[in-house]
Amino acid sequence: MKKRILLFTAVASIIGITLTSESSGPARNIAGNRTGAKGSSTTCGGSGCHGGTSTATMVTITVDSGTTAVTRYVPGHAYTVKIHGTNTNSNPKFGFEFASVSGSGTSQVQAGAASSLPTNVAIDAVSSLNIVEHHAALTAPTAGIYDVSFTWTAPTTGVGDITLYCTLNAVDGLGGPDAIDHSNNTSLVLTQEAAAPSAVATITNNIVVAAYPNPVTNTLHLEVAEAGTYSVAAYDLSGRSVANENITINGSAASINTANWTPGMYFVEVTKDCNTKVLHVVKN
Repeated sequence: MKKRILLFTAVASIIGITLTSESSGPARNIAGNRTGAKGSSTTCGGSGCHGGTSTATMVTITVDSGTTAVTRYVPGHAYTVKIHGTNTNSNPKFGFEFASVSGSGTSQVQAGAASSLPTNVAIDAVSSLNIVEHHAALTAPTAGIYDVSFTWTAPTTGVGDITLYCTLNAVDGLGGPDAIDHSNNTSLVLTQEAAAPSAVATITNNIVVAAYPNPVTNTLHLEVAEAGTYSVAAYDLSGRSVANENITINGSAASINTANWTPGMYFVEVTKDCNTKVLHVVKN
């Protein structure tokens, strides 16, 4: 009987550790979604997770297009999501969860897709949402400062405003919840841009052309497969024209001066023989 009691106690202890430890990600385990999006049970500092308050940890989300931070998205465009946190206790480890949704309340649905995830970060499905989260405790290069980034691609079809949710938890790395662990949540709303200004909305794709470097600083090179005269027009996201010229390309490439363009995203429309292609170009 004593052996059975000891065995039961050991099993119960293991189960208790499993239920309270989130080192391999709450969405992957029983704790689920803690981001603040649909289906969130509570924050990482809540019941069944880590202890501690939210006051010692601050977290922000930044979305970059090239090197330019944005609060608007173009359908189908890829962005870099940067999650940054700081902790006054200088905890050496951290974990996080991230969700991107459209809609509100219980009607929220998945919006966009994450890729190029760093080591020990993966995607788990909870409440029909794809939660990006740590699968092992992440180490802060500098204790108390936490950074993680990955690629996020907006839906190819516009869905209106998209909200990015994130929770970040700074921990002592001992594998269980305690008062030294501190978490906090944040969110960022991205407003939808039109896929292209009305001036370049009707296009065909019979022209083979590439633009580089992208992002561009002062000079944009256009490389084409067929020599000839091309009409090149560039528009910012509001539809304002910033360039309009005819270029004769006898070799394989031509250059456009972009030094006076304001940093941001542009649509570069290249036309030849009534065929048009529109390229997305980011100006640093």
